[in-house]
This record gives sequence, structure tokens and C-alpha cells, in this order.
Amino acid sequence: MKKIIIAGSFLFSCISINAQTYVNYAQGKAIEITPQNVKDAGILVDGNLSTGSLKINPKGEQCVIEVNLTAEFKIGGVHLYFDDKGILPVRNFQIQYKAGTQWLAIAEAVIKDNFSSERSIVFKEPIAMSAIRIVTANETVFGLLEWQVWGTDVPKMPCQIEKEVSKPFVASEHWICVNQMGYNLGAPKKFTVPTAKTDLPFFICDTKSGKVLYKGNLRHNKGDFSDFNPQDSAGREYYIELEGDGLGKAKSFPFAIGQHVLQNMSYQSAVDFFNDSRSIMGSHRSAYGGTAWRDGTYYTYEVPSMIVMYLSNPDFFDTMPVTVNWKEEKEKALSKEFTFISDYKDDNPMEEVIGYYSMMPPLENPRTPDIIQCIRYGIGWNLIHPVSEDPSGDVLGKQLHSQTIEQFAYFLYGYPAYKKYIGQEFYQRVLDSTLKWWDKSGLFKVITDVGDPKGRHAPGHSIMPNLMMYEVARREKLANADDYLKAAQAQTQWIIENADWNNPAFTKGQRMSEHKTINGLAHFQYNYPQLAPVGLKQKLVDWARQVVSLSDNMWDFRKFDQNTWTLPGYNEAGNVIGFPACALSVAMVLDKGELKDRLVELSYAHYDNFMGRNPQNSSAANHPHLGFTGLDKAWPFPDKRTDVCARLELTRGSLSSLPGSEMYPFNPMGRPRHGEGWTAYNACWNLSIAYLNFFENVSDPSVLSKIK
Repeated sequence: MKKIIIAGSFLFSCISINAQTYVNYAQGKAIEITPQNVKDAGILVDGNLSTGSLKINPKGEQCVIEVNLTAEFKIGGVHLYFDDKGILPVRNFQIQYKAGTQWLAIAEAVIKDNFSSERSIVFKEPIAMSAIRIVTANETVFGLLEWQVWGTDVPKMPCQIEKEVSKPFVASEHWICVNQMGYNLGAPKKFTVPTAKTDLPFFICDTKSGKVLYKGNLRHNKGDFSDFNPQDSAGREYYIELEGDGLGKAKSFPFAIGQHVLQNMSYQSAVDFFNDSRSIMGSHRSAYGGTAWRDGTYYTYEVPSMIVMYLSNPDFFDTMPVTVNWKEEKEKALSKEFTFISDYKDDNPMEEVIGYYSMMPPLENPRTPDIIQCIRYGIGWNLIHPVSEDPSGDVLGKQLHSQTIEQFAYFLYGYPAYKKYIGQEFYQRVLDSTLKWWDKSGLFKVITDVGDPKGRHAPGHSIMPNLMMYEVARREKLANADDYLKAAQAQTQWIIENADWNNPAFTKGQRMSEHKTINGLAHFQYNYPQLAPVGLKQKLVDWARQVVSLSDNMWDFRKFDQNTWTLPGYNEAGNVIGFPACALSVAMVLDKGELKDRLVELSYAHYDNFMGRNPQNSSAANHPHLGFTGLDKAWPFPDKRTDVCARLELTRGSLSSLPGSEMYPFNPMGRPRHGEGWTAYNACWNLSIAYLNFFENVSDPSVLSKIK
């Protein structure tokens, strides 16, 4: 064991002889206590014994304390820290785990006559579970300080526990938090100085010469240089400099300013990520989860996001370097010497790969852009095997998911834009399968599911796909075209009547999937205002007002609710970078005025947050050397596991994490959220690139309703 001192607090970490890093899967996760309603239950999983205990008085009645692990993990044991200040620990209790929909007891975790304030319970064998709970009927009051739920390897106590109150972070110099990638000409340009106490003057300088090019003053810790639009900015970099309030002169990281610089510096990384994360044929010969993308699942939106991004600037993608060679990959996949690496719930992925290269029409055009080849790969995989199972503990199990079939609608709709690369035979197979599976998967029905924070079931996810199928059906002169329109109208009406924007379950509580709700609604209003249900525009206005009300802070950051900065327990990266797509899509249907202007500011501010304007002064990328340009500070808390799970740390363009509530409003020493990439995060990035293009007139957003 080694003792690490951070900012005056004692954090007990531990590393085994084999340098194993222990993973506490309860850290920051949601806690539910029945029958009591406890607001501050999060102190049980905050990794800190000094934040107080949760005192419970069951009075002999059954009490349940449950941790939702959010996905299925193999758990090897738990650590429990009970309050011993004048009260006894819980005397008799048992620990149960959730397998599917059932709760099962763990034999070695049925505890009787406990008098210890610290209990380490190691299971006989690791157990796969999606949730875990303590069940007790204690007669007297007991207090619980902390509950840790460990992965396959269980450390000795104590481990990863703070035992003293953390001292506030004290900066030795000003933090000037900027978008390290850059700022677009003609767009909002802001930064944050959380260390400033007054409205200090700031200066923007040329990186090469040091010449001052712009002067301004902070206001409430924020600097604004939106009116600085140098026309000779190509190839140049800038930095911000300031001093005062007892701290010496400080410089920001350098950044670019240019025409569409955020998009232009992102395209290659965005495409490279999906090249590399393809199951079997990408950067690792595995298929974690069994879909076309490692760690992908039915709701992670890889293919639709690439199609929308391509349609937002097809000329650019058509001229990008082609690095994926379909013929070479076919030879590799069909070779007797080729072997794949078996992984969790991969469902024998070589059937899909061999089928794609042997049963599907060949890709004839060697100049087919990488992004189109990725789109075709994902669609082809689903054609061969549309049934799938979310690998992260989803109770629905293996089935034909509606959000899988929705992907076909995007492909069919966008086909005229890339039919020069993909032949009619492939298109016809997709069309025939879509028409066969649409009703079967429930896409003509009103879907009333409101998913949990995992992001599986964003309400209204079928709106945009049904509108796209409405266009496809009219283009193909199908008799039932109006059925798709009616389905979109009915689903939208349900959202208007049932979505409560004050309830995060309908907004940021959908994590990285919020765009499916908001973009679908905005798409309907923008492209079909005469066909949209009455009240839709007002519903979008109300969403914008709620967003603005939650964003009055020095980061211009949309909070989870008035008291909470980010979604409890989860990695925040996908939600942050998905927000610009949501906000810009809504801004395009709002009338001119303060609300629209502020929503646009918040859109760019979240892109800034994603690239460094945050309490960690870091980008969301943990490995910026793998495909990123212009980033100076990577996310400093990587996933310490390597070559496991989806192996996304092996890809170019992979995102990692961003600050959670523990670091807001400004506490860089706050405990970091889990640092692991996910294809769903990059899908959100694709969408925000696309909607920047639509908003900045790189292309017309009406392309999503009619391709000329």
C-alpha cells in the first residue's frame, strides 16, 4: 500500500504486487433506500469518510440500501464502513445481487452478530451483477459511512478512501481555461478564469510575436472576445494573458481562430475513431457486445451520427484520404489464417464478418470514403444479424430492438448522397429489410418508455427515423407513406403532453442520448412546421428557457438541476459534447432575440468545455497524440485498465471523460469520474460537428428533409 497526500487530505490508495488497479464500481453511483426517502444518500459512495454518515432506523422493519451499478460487472466483494460514534454498527444484514430481474442472496454475505465498524466481505467467486443491495431489519439506529463495491480483485482495507476533510484547492497562478482546439470566426468566443476575484484586464496575444492584438476585461470570472475575428488568422495561434488579484502573470494554452476551425480540426479524428473501433476489422480483432462497433449496442447511434455528419459537408468527406481497403479486408476476413479474439457477449461475430464480405454485394469503387465504408459496414452487420443484446446488464436481453432498425432509416434517407459509392442492390436489401422489420420492432407505435441514466431509451427516439422513412416512402412511391408521418406525429404529441423539462429524466438525465429527443423534435418543427402537432414550437421554447435557467454560471454550463452540476455517478463526456447538437437544432427554430442568442452562446460554450474550458483545464481526450490536433492538456485521469473491454484506448480519436459535480464550480482535486471511452460519446461529437455545419451555413439543414 502507498499513501498519497493530495491537497491536505489523506487518500488511501492501494496497488497489489502485480500492479493491479482496483476498481470501485459503486463510486458516485445512484443510491436508493427503501422505505426511507434520503436526499443525501450520495455520501455513501463518495469515497470520503469525513462527509458524514447516513443514519437509518429500521425499527425492525425491512430496510434496503441499493446501488445501481448501471451496467453488468463481475463483483468480487465489498467494503463497508459503519459509523461508530455513539451507535452500534448494523447487527444482522445480508447482501444481495441483481441478476436480470431477480434478487439473489450471496451465501458468504449473510452476516449475523456484527460488531465491527469496518467489514470486508470477499465472495467465494466473482459474481456478474447490475445492482447490489444491503437488506436488514435492524432493531436500532445504525449509521453507514461508505460502501465500496469491488471488481474481480478485492483489496485490503482501507483502499481509495479519504479519511480527513479535504482542504480547498489553492492555486499558485491563474487558471485561464480556454478551448484548446480553437474558436470559429464569427462565433461566440469565451473563456473562464476561476481564480479571478475581480474583473481583471486580459490580453490576447499572437503566439509567435507576443504582440497584443486584443484587450478586454473579465466579468464574473468570464472573458468574452467574440468580436475578435482576425481575417489573417490562417496558420496562426493565439494565447490569453492576465495577472492580478495577488497572482502573477499567467498564459493560457494556445488556440486557433479560423473559419469553421472546430469542424475542420475534428473531421479526421472523428472518422478515424469509427475506422478503428469497428468490431473485428478495426484496431482490435474483438467484438465486445456483439455489434458492428466494439462496446456498441442498439442505442449508441454510430451509423446515424456518421450519416448526419456526412450530409452536413459531403464535399469535404469525399476528398478525405481513403485508408480503408475493402478488398484487402475481405481477403483478411475470409482467410483461413485469420482468427478473432473472443470477447464478452460477442455472439460469434465472425458469422457477421464473413457474411458481410461474402454475401453482400462487393464495394466496387476503390475511392469510397472511409466514413461511407464505416456506414456500410455497420448497416451490413445489422442486415445479417439485426438481433442484439446490450452487454451492460439490460433486462430486455437479446431481441430485435427498434433503435437498431431506426439506423436503416437514416441510411435509406441519405442514400442519394452516396449512391455513387454504394450500389442499388445493397440499397434494395436494406429497403426490403426495413419494410419487413419496421412494424415488427414497434416503430409505428407510440413508445412511452423513459429510460434511466444509462441512455438506453430516450423518449421520442423514433420521431426523426419515422420522418426520414416518410421521405423514403414518398420517394419509393410506397402506399403507406402517411403511416410514418402519423407515427411521428403521435410520438411528438406524446412528448408535448408528457415530457417535463423540469425533470432531468427527460433532458440531461438521458445522458448522451438526449439528442434523440431534442433533435427529433427540432427536426420536425424546422422541416415540417405545417405538419407538426400544435404546441411543438412552444415545447422547444420551454426547453430552451429551462436550459438557460440552469446555465447562469462562470462556465456557461447547463447543470443537471439547480442543485447538481452533472448527472450523478456517470462519466459526463457524451452529454457535454452532445449538447451543442441539441441546442443549435433548437436555436434554428427559435425567433430572433435574447433566448436564441443565449442558447447559441451555450452551444459553443459546451464545445469549449469539451476542449478545455472546464474546472480541470483539460480536454476530454485522454490520448491526444492519437489523432487530435491542437490539444495541450489531455484528460489526466485515464482508465488504468489496458487492453480490456472494448479496447477503445487503442483507437485514434477516442474520448475519455470530463469533470463531474465533484470538481464544480472549481475544485480540480475533486474525485474524477470514470475515464473510459465509448462509441456513444463519439457519436455525439459527430452530431455536434454536423449541427455546427448546419448552423454556420456550411450546408442547409433542410438536407435532413429532402436531398436534392
